[in-house]
Amino acid sequence: MGKTYVLDRVAADLARGLTHPAIQRLSSLVAAYPTDLDLRRRLAAVHRRVGNRIQAGRWDYLTIGADAGDTRAFERAFPSAVARLRAVQWPHRASAAATAYARSRLAKLAAAAAAEAGPAAKVRPAGAVGPADAGPASAARPGAARRRGPLAWSGEALVRAWSALPAPVARVAARLWLRRPGLTSIPFLVAAGAIAVLVVVGAVTVIEWIVL
Repeated sequence: MGKTYVLDRVAADLARGLTHPAIQRLSSLVAAYPTDLDLRRRLAAVHRRVGNRIQAGRWDYLTIGADAGDTRAFERAFPSAVARLRAVQWPHRASAAATAYARSRLAKLAAAAAAEAGPAAKVRPAGAVGPADAGPASAARPGAARRRGPLAWSGEALVRAWSALPAPVARVAARLWLRRPGLTSIPFLVAAGAIAVLVVVGAVTVIEWIVL
């Protein structure tokens, strides 16, 4: 299903006041085309239309002239630079951005995230955009999670589900959402629930074998 067709569906949704399916379709397009700044701007506009300033600021973060109030709302919700970098979901180097403003914005955010992660974090290639992987050194700091604060963790939780998916799975999910926004979440939830039940049952069975 082509991008133009989906954008036509989005326009039809918005013409009828259906903002939720429009957001789902645009979110799927952004997942499929993460470097398309125009798609990010469109998604931000719909979030702004429904009053979600945090998400408007998130998806307009790389847009020149973005609403300053939206940007502040996003930064308050994601006070950690590492969390903001993850939330922006830029998959490539800063140099891959189409505008000088976006490239500068990404480079500054990546530098702030690297400084926040500290010298124990693994060094990413020069110009790469993405949170540094602190690895075992991060796990060795028992107070690190508490020092980051609840807002940082709550912000990361918003994007952890999608960013944790392997790339092929994320692409398949994006294509499914493009075809049936609002419906595919049901089978995903059912499947996730079934897997969780199987894991719990398996764990209980193993424990019973060990004890008995």
